[in-house]
Amino acid sequence: MAKKGMNRKKKGGLKIVKPTVLANNVSPRPIAARNPRGRKAKLFRAPNSRHTSAVCALTDPFCPAAKNSRWPDGTVGNTMSTQIRGSTSFPTSASGTTGIAFNSAFPFGRLGAAAGTASTITFGATYDSYQLVSLFNTYGVEYRIVSFGVIVRCIGSATNAAGVVTLGTCGQAVPINTALTLGTEMYDEVALHAIQPGMEIAWIAQPRGPTAREFKSPSTATSAVNDWTNLVVEVSGAGNAQTLLLFEHYMNIEWTVVVNGAISTMARPNPPKSPVAETAVSKVHSSVGSLIEGGVSAVESTIQKHASAALASLMDDPLDSLASLFAMF
Repeated sequence: MAKKGMNRKKKGGLKIVKPTVLANNVSPRPIAARNPRGRKAKLFRAPNSRHTSAVCALTDPFCPAAKNSRWPDGTVGNTMSTQIRGSTSFPTSASGTTGIAFNSAFPFGRLGAAAGTASTITFGATYDSYQLVSLFNTYGVEYRIVSFGVIVRCIGSATNAAGVVTLGTCGQAVPINTALTLGTEMYDEVALHAIQPGMEIAWIAQPRGPTAREFKSPSTATSAVNDWTNLVVEVSGAGNAQTLLLFEHYMNIEWTVVVNGAISTMARPNPPKSPVAETAVSKVHSSVGSLIEGGVSAVESTIQKHASAALASLMDDPLDSLASLFAMF
């Protein structure tokens, strides 16, 4: 007698087993799979696009989702988020050199070269602000950076684009009135590129320890104290008084508001603490360098790939643990 659910009949002395046909709208029972670490899981699924976007919002400053991003640590009190975005360019000196520093501080932090010789540049006496921030100055108290980055593009023509640009990730904020001898600085990361049409490089700031996530007072025109990496740009071998590079910055900040102020009711509770988000973001920062050749699209594809890999490595935790990532949106 055939077993239940199996139809058997003889043909040439062999028994042929027909598979059981499932009724309409009935799906086969999921088969237990193994997660990337080899241990048996109830049902392994890769992180979906929403999980990945949540991590990208905290690591890719150029991502559209980064505009409203806030760091998920359950900070007591309500906060607001703002994207500071702008662009600037600097002409070379009579010796064909120039320099600029982008310190990870708000609102003052951009520091241009005040003078340059064939072998040195000297930074100015005051920082420029990244953008007028009247809203924060009126209603804000303290801030913290969620993400910060700069896109460096060559805007010179084929006839005047010349020279070399050095991009260096610096662990300390560049101070005012500092003289720098070109080609001698020791950076955490460095990239040299010929200045030519089509050149485009992205730089992303990275936190330097847990204090980078703490709220702090805004920077001033003469000081920039931070716990994030900074970008230093050196240009040499270019023509006299040539504007060859355009720098576009994206700074996403979270800030606290004046208690009972005019806009305090617009602030939202800080997202709850998410260990999964913290770990995933740390993994992305440690696996992606500060300097990525290419523009916004190159950064997006790079960050997404590493964010997906970071989340996949955390799949030993229930997928429900990723739900806290959604609170950022």
